[in-house]
Formats: sequence, C-alpha cells, structure tokens
Amino acid sequence: MDAMDITSQPNSQNNVKLQHFGSIVVLDKEFTVVGVSESVLTKEYLNTEIILGTYFFESFKEVFGEAISKIKSALTEILENGHSRHILPIKIKKNRIYVKLRIYEGHFHVEWEQQHKKYISAKKINEFNFLLDTIQPNNWDRVCLAINRLLNYDRVFVLKIQETGYSSVIAEHTANGLPFFKGKEFSKDYMPADAISYYRGYSYRYSPNVDADYQNFISINNNIDPLSSLLSPIPDLHKLFLKKINTKSSLFFRICIDGEFWGLVIAQNERERPIDLQQRKLCTFAIQAASSKYESHVKQNLLERNELLNLAEENLKKSLSENKMVNCALVQHMDILTDLVNADGLAIFNQGDVFNYGHAPQKAQFYEIIHFLQQHTDKVLFKDYNFRLNHQINFKDSLNFAGLMYLKVGLENDYYLVWFRKESLSQVMQMDLKSDEYDNLHLKIWDEVRYDVSKPWNDAEINFVLRLNQIIKESIFAKLKERQLLNEELLSLNNELEMFTHTLSHDLKNPLSILKMGIQFLQQHSDDVDFTKMNKWYQNFSRSVSNIEDIINNMVQLSQHRTSALDKEPLPMAYTIKRIFQENSILYNAINCRFYAGQLLPIWGEKSAAYQIFTNIIANAIKYSSNADNPAIEIESSNEEDLIHYRIKDNGIGIPTEHLPHIYEMFSRADNVGPIPGTGIGLSLVKRIMERLGGNIVIESEVGSGTTVHLYFPIVQDFPDHMLHD
Repeated sequence: MDAMDITSQPNSQNNVKLQHFGSIVVLDKEFTVVGVSESVLTKEYLNTEIILGTYFFESFKEVFGEAISKIKSALTEILENGHSRHILPIKIKKNRIYVKLRIYEGHFHVEWEQQHKKYISAKKINEFNFLLDTIQPNNWDRVCLAINRLLNYDRVFVLKIQETGYSSVIAEHTANGLPFFKGKEFSKDYMPADAISYYRGYSYRYSPNVDADYQNFISINNNIDPLSSLLSPIPDLHKLFLKKINTKSSLFFRICIDGEFWGLVIAQNERERPIDLQQRKLCTFAIQAASSKYESHVKQNLLERNELLNLAEENLKKSLSENKMVNCALVQHMDILTDLVNADGLAIFNQGDVFNYGHAPQKAQFYEIIHFLQQHTDKVLFKDYNFRLNHQINFKDSLNFAGLMYLKVGLENDYYLVWFRKESLSQVMQMDLKSDEYDNLHLKIWDEVRYDVSKPWNDAEINFVLRLNQIIKESIFAKLKERQLLNEELLSLNNELEMFTHTLSHDLKNPLSILKMGIQFLQQHSDDVDFTKMNKWYQNFSRSVSNIEDIINNMVQLSQHRTSALDKEPLPMAYTIKRIFQENSILYNAINCRFYAGQLLPIWGEKSAAYQIFTNIIANAIKYSSNADNPAIEIESSNEEDLIHYRIKDNGIGIPTEHLPHIYEMFSRADNVGPIPGTGIGLSLVKRIMERLGGNIVIESEVGSGTTVHLYFPIVQDFPDHMLHD
C-alpha cells in the first residue's frame, strides 16, 4: 500500500461521543434518567431540561408506547434477580427496534437500535450450521468463510495478537478470493493496551459507517461510563486505518482462549452495509464455538506435548544419573533439546569446550557470543527473537541466525546452553499516528519487510527450558551428594583399613603369645619335659595357629564384605569360652583368677568372629580384675525370646561414669587403667563385629565394683537338639 495521510477531528474533552446507529438512556436504581444520547433528543423532539432527572417510565411513555410496560418488567426482573442483560424486540410507530437492557456499575442502560432483518432465512441458518459443524479445531479460514456467509462483506480475517506485540493475520476469506491481509503482520502500534482493553470489554464491536458523525452524550454527573456501550466509537487509530483502506463498515469479534484475550475476527466492507443484531449475535456464538474447539485443541496438544516432555525428561534424568558428568548426558541428547524448543540449532559451552548441533555459529564466533552475553546480562534465562537485528553491530562477522535463547547452568559464567533460530521474513504494516498544531490526528501507514528476526520463543518452549534447568540442578546436586558420599566412604575405608591393621596387631597377640610362651618353655625344659606336657603344648600350638588363620580369614572377609552381614552357623560355646579363659589366664599370669561358668548356650554366629568377641571381653575382664584381692570372672547365658543373652561379669577396677559414652571409640581408654597394658581398640572391634552379626553389646560398670558386659545374639532358627544338651 502506498503511504497516505488521513485526518479526523479529535473528540471534545468536555463531551462524551457515541456512534449514531443507536440511542441510549442511563438510569439510576430508582429509574431516574441521569444520562441520554443526543439522538434521543433529536428524534423525539425532547430537550435535556425536560428529560434529565425525570422518572423514566413517565417521561418515555410516549417514546415507547405500550412497550414501556415490557421494558419496566424486564428492568425490574434484572434488578430483583441479578440478571446482567436482556434484549426485547419491539415495534414502535411501525418501526421495529431492538431494546437492549443491562445493568453496569450501578446504572441501568436502556439502549436501542433499528432492526434491519425481520428474520434470517432457514436456508441461511442451515448453511451456517453446516459450516460450523465442519470447522476443524485449528481451521480459522473455515471460520472466516462461515462468518462471511452471514455478513456478505468484502473480507473477514483473524488477527492473532503475538507475545511480541505484533499482530499476525493467520486466516482470511475475501469476496473476490484474493488475499488482502493474509500473511501480513500489523505493527505493535495497531493494538496498544487501551485498544486491547476496548475490544476485550465486549463480545463484539460494531462500526456501520466510519464516516458518520458522532453524537453527544449528556449526563447529570461525570460518574457515568457510556463507553462500555456498543455505541462507543472504535479507537481513533482504527477509524483512521479503516478510512485509509477505503472501508465504511466494520465488525470486530473478540477471541478469548482460556480466559485470555487472544485476538480478533475482523469483518470489513468498502461500502456501508448495516448488519442486523441477529446476525451479529449468530457470528458471536459461532466464534465462541470455534474458540472453544480451538481451546480444546490447544489443551490436547499441551497434554500430548507434556507427555513428550515427561518422556524426554525421564530419558534426560536417566542419562544424567548414568553419566558421571552432566555435560556428557546433555551432549548425548542435543537433538532432543533442540526439537523440544523448536530451535534450528543448539550449542553447549562448558568451561571453554564447545559442542554444536544443527544450525549454529562457528566456534570462533560462538566464543564471541558467549563473551558478549557474559558482559551484558547475568540472567539465568535470556531470550531475544531479533538478536541479530539488535546486536549484529557488536560482532565482526555476520551472524547466521536471527533469534537466540540461552540457559546459564550454575552460578558461574562458564556453562551455557544456547539455542538458535533462523531468520523468518515477515511483511509488516507499519503505522505512525501524530497530532498536528491544530490537534488533528494524522495516520501514516506503509508496508515494510522485517529482516533479522525469528519466530518468537513461546511460553511452552520457555517453560521447558525452565524445567530443564531444574532437572540439571537436581542432577548436579545429586552428583555432589554422590561425591560427598564417596568421600565419606573413602574416609570410612581408610578408617576401616586402620581398624583392620590395629585389629590384626591386637587380636593376633593372644595366639602368638601362646606360641611364644610354649616355644620358650620347650626350649628351657627340652631334657626333662614329659610326653604328656609336651603333647599339651603341641595342642596349644595347633589351636593358636588355627586361631591365627581364623582371625586372618575373618579380617579378609570383613574387608571384602564390610557392609554385608556375616554368614552365621550354630556354634557351641561352652568349650570355646573355657579355653579362651585358660589361654588368657596363662597369658596375663592370672593363675589366682577364679572362673564361674553358668549355662553356656550356643549362639548363631561366625566361628572366628565369636572367638574375637569373647577373647576381647574375657581378656579385658582378666586384665582389669587382676589387682583385686580375689579376682573372679562369672559367665552365664539365657534364652530371651529371639535372643541369646550372655553376661560376662568381673570384679575389677570398673569404668568411670563419664567415660562410659566413649568406650566404643578407637584408642579410647579410661583414666583409671594405670599401667595395665592395652590399646583401646578391643571394645570398638567387638561392637563392630556384633553389629555385623546383627547383635548388640551393652556395658554396665562402676568404679571399684567391676564391669558387666551384656552380649545379645539373634537366634536365626532353632538350634540342633544336640547343642542344647551337655
């Protein structure tokens, strides 16, 4: 279109202006006339002094004749039942009119206009219904065709308001079959916020003759808002625009999707062509039905997309968990990450490393882009559908993309996911509205091709990127936790290794000492020892070697399966416990220590583990009671439900109360042990082995009164009968 200039006189600031195709009277709750349009006064030969402040049903009795009673009944019903509006088709002096009644902001609006059609033909209705039934959820062209079968206008088109502020013509039907607006965009200036508010406030707006003069609205006070009326004139910009394209009559039907203003169905005709209220209402219902279908279609697509997103998220989560590095998983799925945001390409920047997929800039230029982003924004998510248009000047070489969106991963500026979109050419109808020195409005419009811009990133795509960010955060956190657990496990392994070293040195002392003592004895008495004693010492040697093997095997098993439970078998304990007491009595030269044994029941355990447990406990009992006047060790057991309970009691030095909480700590020894030898690891080892057996250890002690150790061994299953009898 060639640029041209259209001029109109501005509205008076002191008077409210309305279109001339109808009339309106505004009443208060007592039905007093508080406002009236100029056409009422002109047609009925009335004046404001007679009308304003009067009782409506009296002063307008002659205007509406017998129909005044119908109007009164309808207004009363609206007042009493809370209805918002009502339409009455009535006849006044051979003229058929529509009287529209509604309540708005505490005032009654009585509005009427001429009826142009007595009825719409059945053929027309059937044809219209057929077209409605065949409209597919996303076929707005079919909607335009159906609407124009009723209106017979030059063109009907759908204008969708984009998130960018531009408006796209996505569908159109014209009388001559040639496109008029389809494929074009209207500039941001065409649908400013006040225009959107105007069209959103009513199901449709109507301008039967853009060249017709406006009428004044006269009211008692300034609290009345007749601009909500259908007579309210369309925005000045749109009026001037219609004149520019030689259009007399126009209709604007709002489209709301999911409660939000989405766009308009606009009908235009170059000649004045009034449209009856019935036709307008039918078009409104048709557009609402089409909008409902489209909304269902959108929601279904969202559900399907969410299913795809959920599947993609699960795959990403799985890949992120299986890969040691987050970056490895993301690089493996660059194709999915690109498709889910409908991008043409993706690049990942990770501490200087670059990975490209699809349509993306060369590595050298990508480094420039990352540096630019680091310098100019610290947002986690940044998007710009016309990045090249806005920022090409900052780069040496031409950018091979138009739109960009990035996600910054983590807090450091060293990890980015950057999506790219190619250029999407569009023909835009630009507009410039200005006032001259006489306050006349001038509109200049021209067509312009927009380069260096891409399709904008929509909410669904942005939401996916935000969800992706959350998934990556969770994965990074999980991997940090894994590392922390690994570090803790390594520390535990080091502690275990240290424990094993000390355990070997601690628990091998007893059997090694027995071997050493026996060898020394035999060396000193090789000539006079009798066969019986020698044989006894050889038996001790054999048992000591066997104990050494068991201890070493047990430690190997502990190191290989340190978190698993020990294999258990039923173990008779009477002989083992008595032998352990005898060995330690010899080892610690405690010949005068008395041993009292009660019932010694079998346990479920592992042989070498049981030997280590009782060796440590009995050795401690002997050592720490050796200085008593009459040292004594008492050992007995009992069957308590699902446990075998062993009690080992001595009359030794006891453990100070303040030290009891620390008795299981490595290298921990009480202050009262004096010169009694020990390393402080025996009880720590016993507790660990008992836990491996699924048992428990409890120690009771008092300084000067001795110590009692309680050992609880779980019963895995019934013991063999022969073990329960001596």
